[in-house]
Amino acid sequence: MPPSPYTSLYVHVPFCNRKCDYCAFYSLGHADPDLRRRYLDRLRDEFDANAGLCAPLDSIFIGGGTPTALAPGEMAELLHAIRTTFTLAPDCEWSSEANPESLTPEMAAVLAEGGVNRVSVGVQSFIPHERQAIGRRGSLDRLADSLDCLRRRHVDNLNLDLMFLLPGQTPDSFARSLRQALDLHPTHLSAYALTIEEHSILARRHPHQPDDELFVTFWDTADRLLATAGLQRYEISNFALPGRRCRHNDDIWHGATYLGCGPSATSFDGLTRFTQPHSLNAWLHAEPPERDELPPPQRACEILAFGMRTLQGWNFDDFTARTGFDALDLRGNQLRQLRQRGLITLSDTAAAPTRDGLLFNDDLLIELI
Repeated sequence: MPPSPYTSLYVHVPFCNRKCDYCAFYSLGHADPDLRRRYLDRLRDEFDANAGLCAPLDSIFIGGGTPTALAPGEMAELLHAIRTTFTLAPDCEWSSEANPESLTPEMAAVLAEGGVNRVSVGVQSFIPHERQAIGRRGSLDRLADSLDCLRRRHVDNLNLDLMFLLPGQTPDSFARSLRQALDLHPTHLSAYALTIEEHSILARRHPHQPDDELFVTFWDTADRLLATAGLQRYEISNFALPGRRCRHNDDIWHGATYLGCGPSATSFDGLTRFTQPHSLNAWLHAEPPERDELPPPQRACEILAFGMRTLQGWNFDDFTARTGFDALDLRGNQLRQLRQRGLITLSDTAAAPTRDGLLFNDDLLIELI
């Protein structure tokens, strides 16, 4: 199969108000206006160079870093560049990440007027000492007002990010965070287990030994409490009201193509993955991306495995349409073994993870890739 047009766009904003202690994403804790100016100019060049490779975009996701660390005028410029360079599908889902302290009324207005229709806010925990333990700064005092400000501007598709297995966190304190999140009426909620990355600040002061039993307790707490508000798990770490899944991520988990712009951003054309330099300076100087090339059958196995992060798994006709391969021809023996282990359900037409298959998803990845 030849490379396919990009159907989604990811833009990496590498700036933060302050880098959190657990963060291993490429970001800079501070950048002066001149550096942000150079970033926006280079980004516009990257948009222009790749727009012809894109189909009408089904989704856009602006992540980071912290996109709302840009000044409102800079954010308005970025959104205008996207809107005027690319063709958007009529129902394009346009997401931006935000931090509570930088989601001001002015920024909310810029996002709404610029075309963003979905906002994901990084809360991580509502418990002050848990936020401090992971180096999360800023107050949540204005969060409810900020979300209301978005809703008044007809941006009502709102995600809150929470984390569990934080230092000092208990299932009871996690439940308090979940209840406080639900009081804000999000349409989507992400609940991620903390992973202490080797080169993060947190790794230097907090040796972390995963506790599978505690992990399951947190997992079940999220399922139980979020279901009371109609938020159902649809992926390892993600919950949504009906019709409010994150389309951008859902499509990527199922092998869709995407263009990534900005330092460290990744693109995928259906065959090859390209990753931009993990350095703002190298990216500003247009150093070439790294290429991850796999034989088509191996790439198809990877797509099969990542679709099994989601509760729906794969309809095999959809998988064949996406990759050109038959899933049972590629990994039939492995799929049958996973069914025997109780990790997936399997029929002639589809496969999907069970609860244990989601809980222990690494086992599926190992077998299927």
